[in-house]
Amino acid sequence: MAEKIGRNDFCPCGSGKKFKKCCMVKEQDAEVRRREEKTAVPRTLDWLSERYSNEVAEAVHAEFYGGLEDEELDRLNELSRDFQQMIFINVGEWLINDGSIEVRGQVTPVKEILLGPGGPLYTAAARNWLERLGERSLSLYEVVRVTPGEGIELIDLLRPAEPPVWVVERTASRTVVPHDIFGTRLVRTDSGLVMSGAAYPFTREEGLACRDHILQVMKMPGWTDDQFRDAALAMITTSWLSSLVAERPMPKLVDSSTGNAIMLTTDRYRVKDWVALEKVLAAQPDVEGDRSEGWVRFAQIEREMQRSLASCNPKGATSLEVFCRTVELADETRQWLERVAAGVVEFKIRELVDPRSEKARDFAAAGPKKEPSLELDNEVLNELMRNIYANWTEEPIPALGNKTPRAAIKTEKGRRAVIDLLHSYENNEARRVRDQGGEPFDFGFMWERLGLKREPS
Repeated sequence: MAEKIGRNDFCPCGSGKKFKKCCMVKEQDAEVRRREEKTAVPRTLDWLSERYSNEVAEAVHAEFYGGLEDEELDRLNELSRDFQQMIFINVGEWLINDGSIEVRGQVTPVKEILLGPGGPLYTAAARNWLERLGERSLSLYEVVRVTPGEGIELIDLLRPAEPPVWVVERTASRTVVPHDIFGTRLVRTDSGLVMSGAAYPFTREEGLACRDHILQVMKMPGWTDDQFRDAALAMITTSWLSSLVAERPMPKLVDSSTGNAIMLTTDRYRVKDWVALEKVLAAQPDVEGDRSEGWVRFAQIEREMQRSLASCNPKGATSLEVFCRTVELADETRQWLERVAAGVVEFKIRELVDPRSEKARDFAAAGPKKEPSLELDNEVLNELMRNIYANWTEEPIPALGNKTPRAAIKTEKGRRAVIDLLHSYENNEARRVRDQGGEPFDFGFMWERLGLKREPS
């Protein structure tokens, strides 16, 4: 722990002056400036509310919320307090930098009212902050690199030719992960770029869709810089608000190896002769295990890698449970088992559980709570992920228009789509590690097989 510097000690900067007459004064001035910057926006909004409350309300409804349907507006009012607070912050910053209100019959930018004659009495630090707040327009950014507690490296998705920038951000850097996407406004300060305070976080899929929409608009001829700025602002704002109230159907979970929907399927059999069953299963080249541990039927996929097709678990004196992750695998396994073990087992009943259902969640929650070995968990997870993605480069992917990644990268558009998809996988892994711990799965082998170099979206 660093020793506290006394007021009358020599300043550690080496100036030869006492601390109280050197850097202590600078630190105090900096703290005052930060406090004035922090209160500039709330004080400004109070001033506007006192003098132009009706005009502000009309502008916010018509412009900030103008892209929403009435039903969406109603659903916004039902959001949690945290989301309401985020919207309030974003509305306030939008109003100061981009809003216009009618004053004496003339539509006037709010910024002109605030910084012009008759505006609020600002300190030099507060005025300077408001001026710098409007230097950069709202844009859409992707996280490239994170140093928790210090800052974030960002790329501007709407200006892909610009190099990444480092942003000093102590709070958000503790929660965001690489390839997260959000809208924000960057502000220039003496210590570097910082985030303004407003934030428009997207799911990665929705963020990329918003990016693509804006970039498509950019290709239209005749747009001025100001028109593009206003259009991008409106599209980011409306896309974000719509995402908050979108009715999202439960995602369909698909087994990547078969393309079939995942449905947890358990078939129960009565075993007539355990000895005969053990002999039958021991003779199968694609089955491993024994009665004490259960059996696994697998498919060989690459070198020494295997993918599980079914697990067969003895239950009690006369029962065998056969578990498969899809109905199609269960049907095929039943035909196989009744063929190789004819007369030895008798099918009794089938149970289906949707992995998205409350029953599946209750079953998982009721499972054993023993402390897992993190090292073992990582090892098992890595093996599972390797199996899942073993043939990914050669399998048709719906997100790529049912093309294989290898086929998709033959065009520039397809190449960008494959890179976006790989970044989405890595983003999901980074979020899993942030929330659950462990080590992220390395998707590097997939990049290498396709001959792709890791690069920003």
